[in-house]
Amino acid sequence: MQRLGPGALLVVSILAACGRSGAPQPSLESLLLVTVDTLRADHVGAYGGPVPTPAMDELAREGVLVEGACTPTPSTGPAHVSLLTGLYPWKHGVLANAVPFDAADLPNLAALADDAGLATAAFVSSYVLHRRWGFARGFDTFHFAPTHPFLREGRLVPFWSRAERATDAALSWLESHRSERFFVWVHYFDPHDPYQPPRGYARPRDEPVDLEGKSLPPGIRSRAQLANLNRRYRGEIAYTDAHVGRLLEGLRRLGLYERTAVILTSDHGEGMGDHGLLGHGQNLFDELVLVPLLIRAPNIEGGRRLVGPAQLEDLMPTALSLLGLAVPDGLDGYDLLPWLRGDTDRSPRDAVLGQRAPFPDKPGLYFERAWPRKWIGELPKGGETFRLDDDPREVRGTRSTQVPAALREATGGEASTGRPQVLDEESRRALEALGYLEE
Repeated sequence: MQRLGPGALLVVSILAACGRSGAPQPSLESLLLVTVDTLRADHVGAYGGPVPTPAMDELAREGVLVEGACTPTPSTGPAHVSLLTGLYPWKHGVLANAVPFDAADLPNLAALADDAGLATAAFVSSYVLHRRWGFARGFDTFHFAPTHPFLREGRLVPFWSRAERATDAALSWLESHRSERFFVWVHYFDPHDPYQPPRGYARPRDEPVDLEGKSLPPGIRSRAQLANLNRRYRGEIAYTDAHVGRLLEGLRRLGLYERTAVILTSDHGEGMGDHGLLGHGQNLFDELVLVPLLIRAPNIEGGRRLVGPAQLEDLMPTALSLLGLAVPDGLDGYDLLPWLRGDTDRSPRDAVLGQRAPFPDKPGLYFERAWPRKWIGELPKGGETFRLDDDPREVRGTRSTQVPAALREATGGEASTGRPQVLDEESRRALEALGYLEE
């Protein structure tokens, strides 16, 4: 592929309609993808959140902030599969964590970058993104070195690492590959349960927490305890933001920053008492599906706020377009680059679509979000329609037997069960440690 100048791309992502893209755009040298696990959009400072996030806010000032970006599914493994493949969950079939996917039969951002001659590396921080589930495809280097065990029912399961370790490893790799074109993925896990911010990042005990509209999740004894968990979650976000800042400063030190584009997103949000849920996975309300999306690139005018639908699947074709690589046919993601650059004044998609896996005694659910309406329900039975402009907390749904047209067209109107989990003793213990097998 012809290289057009010394540009570089950094996609920092904590981030689905057919693979449509315009002609490949002039390429940037490199791509860095960073995803922040469990980060609610409304907890980032640039989105009006209560947490100091100076690094993320800097990206918003220098780049583009997108309101209305969503995950297709509030679960780490499936959401990242959608991001890397550009496919809806019912297309790639991964609806739960610890589900191996046959990556060879799916489009893959890392593999396409590798085929184009880029150096590729991934630095992940959670067991659910382990290479055993297929996430290492296309990466020359795949780094996962868990240091922190999760205590549950008296058992310690080492399956995650702090942001410090991922940042250190990524910066070391970038320094040794600074003269090469690269695609690097950095994943931070810290905002995830158990909400234990490192020393120096705890929020003040008297920091106000707005609990209006929240209710006590199972196992939470008081509103004071819920408020404290919210503060601890904020502390984890502040800690993660500091390492996003370290990563950006490292790019400056290496002379890469001015030749780098940045996109920051998340795989899903967190309940924190909304709809009576502390964690994630069990519903499709906005506190779980809305994610931050911040994009900074040399060829994208900064300081703008875009409002419109976007979702994780869109990052795959958008990244390929920025790199000047061909976008494969059959994707569900849209190329957002014309919208991000201001060539068009609206998002290329009309709605966000997604799916939540079945839980014990709970059916699988789907959603379609097309502001101001949002539909959540079962296929093909029907569900509830919410008016987000009048009911932002999604508590006054109207029963609807009709599946929205875009969702019906994308799914064929029938529910998908997805690929089965394959659990040995190691993976079962790791998922039990997170509580995933009990939800």
